[in-house]
Amino acid sequence: MKRADNLFEQITDLDNLKSAYIKALKGKRYTPAALIYGRRLDENLYQLKTQLESEIYNHGKYRQFKIYDPKERVITAASFEDRIIHHAVMLILEPVFEKQFVFHMYACRKGKGSHKAVEYASKQARQCEYFLKLDVRKYFDNVDHDVLKTKLRRIIKDDKCLRLLFSIIDSYGEGNKQLPIGNLYDVE
Repeated sequence: MKRADNLFEQITDLDNLKSAYIKALKGKRYTPAALIYGRRLDENLYQLKTQLESEIYNHGKYRQFKIYDPKERVITAASFEDRIIHHAVMLILEPVFEKQFVFHMYACRKGKGSHKAVEYASKQARQCEYFLKLDVRKYFDNVDHDVLKTKLRRIIKDDKCLRLLFSIIDSYGEGNKQLPIGNLYDVE
């Protein structure tokens, strides 16, 4: 399999950052952080581009809150500017990652999602006498950063892109494990 290259320049392209800003606004348009960032949008995006290109960008701190859907979960939210970075990365890397996924993975994928998953599971359940329902306990708390980075290196050849991804991965966690639930969940 050929590894993807020349991704970093696409991620840091001003048009991509502007598209990422628009995606980051979804559901956050009237928050103080989004309003402040938008007042000097061109200047802020150019500064973000410069920080990324010179590799001095540092991921900010996260804030945490609980949701109850259907069980209690601690959601870890990145700052508005960090959300722009996350969207900028995914706008470019989503097609690269999409090639890696099995067809019947439904979480956070365009044209899939929880409704399609339930629809497919219901169809399959009608054809079988038994089925297994499970949830991986504390999955995000146990994701090993080194294992994830090794998998990313197999897919991506671009060193600057990898360093950006690794900085996002390492921006959260205890020791060498744990990913935040809630970093990016926008699916259209």
